[in-house]
Amino acid sequence: MGNTMIQPGERLKSLRENRKVNLRELADKIQTNYTALNKIENGLQRLDMDTLVKLVDYFGVPADYFINPTLKLDDLNVVNFISENLAQAFGRILTEYLIEKNNSFKNNELGRFVRNELVEILNETMSLDEDKYYVSGSVGQGVWATIPWLCCFDRSVTTSATNGYYLVYLFKEDMSGFYLSLNQGYTYFRDKYGAKEGRQKVSHTATLIRNMIEVPEEYEQSSINLGSMRDLAVGYEKGHIYGKYYDANNMPSDRELISDFRVLLEAYKKIVTFMKGRSVKEFNDYLLLQDDLEFLETDEERYQEMANEITTNKPIPLFELPEVPRSPKDTVVDEGGKERYPRNAKEAADALLREKYKCEVDPYHETFTSKATNHQYVEAHHFVGIAHYKKFPEVDLDRAANIVSLCPNCHRKIHHGSDIERLSMIETLYEKIEGRLKQVGIEVTMTQLKEFYGITVKK
Repeated sequence: MGNTMIQPGERLKSLRENRKVNLRELADKIQTNYTALNKIENGLQRLDMDTLVKLVDYFGVPADYFINPTLKLDDLNVVNFISENLAQAFGRILTEYLIEKNNSFKNNELGRFVRNELVEILNETMSLDEDKYYVSGSVGQGVWATIPWLCCFDRSVTTSATNGYYLVYLFKEDMSGFYLSLNQGYTYFRDKYGAKEGRQKVSHTATLIRNMIEVPEEYEQSSINLGSMRDLAVGYEKGHIYGKYYDANNMPSDRELISDFRVLLEAYKKIVTFMKGRSVKEFNDYLLLQDDLEFLETDEERYQEMANEITTNKPIPLFELPEVPRSPKDTVVDEGGKERYPRNAKEAADALLREKYKCEVDPYHETFTSKATNHQYVEAHHFVGIAHYKKFPEVDLDRAANIVSLCPNCHRKIHHGSDIERLSMIETLYEKIEGRLKQVGIEVTMTQLKEFYGITVKK
């Protein structure tokens, strides 16, 4: 026989082996005579149009693949299958889970299926690189879970559903359907902030991530309903970023499941890119900085704005409350991978209120009326610079006691003035605030201050 007959047969065999289906199984699935299909694969019979249409539909490849020798299987991004396809596997869980919950958890066949075979099905179906991605399925630990799940983790981010970002199939408590969700570990937020605030934080993080990545409109479902009031179920709902819902009465095809997974896997990859090698904690802390009213030195303008805004409608204190030393806070890793010490705008606001919106260099310095506060506009300045936090390993430099209220002119002068002008200002401020610095454990000398401010001139 000529090459025109051998070529389609070779292509058929390649597709069949890729999908891990034998010839007799394939004949049954596409309802074609086994003997005829065998002859086609071995180049003994021409590929007729009716069989071609069935093969194209089953394998999800263009008809050209069977007749164009330049097309390669890798170019078509064809996926692998094993004996039980993904839609059937999900359908089994939806059908059997509520029944099996009434049976023993230990050595349960459905539990074994979710933990083992379902994991294998997803790995094979999506052709996942197991060195890069870790897939895990769960029906609970010791007892049946309210919400069973199947997760795909990027190993560089996390391998646990309790923290980090991942792609997950979540089944509704009543098994009426399931979601494919780009999600995040709620447990991390609950443990750090407590249940109530943790839910707010994980929800806010989901919103921030949503604003960073784009997905096609059909995947922009920004909320899910698992039908359960259990803490972890609500956590999944709050941690949801993007996703898609599948109704048990209208099950998707494997082709749809594969396409959806790939789209959201690309969105997952974008999150990993934005993390820039930072740990989950480092990335989350960076995302939530402003939600916690904290700012890095690189966001000076917004820090000053927020410090003034916070003072709005707050009464000016009649006297200073005594302060005590406080342990240093954790640093935050910025987008460039540099560790920075965050500044809380509430501390700055307290400093501005303490000084009654006057400049500490000279209270008679006039500026202008702030639109936000209706008081004279002043700015917050850390006297012992935050950048020197490593030289004070036992105390927090971000304290109201270490923040001086300056008019905009003095604030610029202390940063950009001549050494003689700046030294005079620093000496004046040091004489005024040395006592309150010591109260919060910040002990610093004029020699150190001159070094911190880069002053080399001598009076």
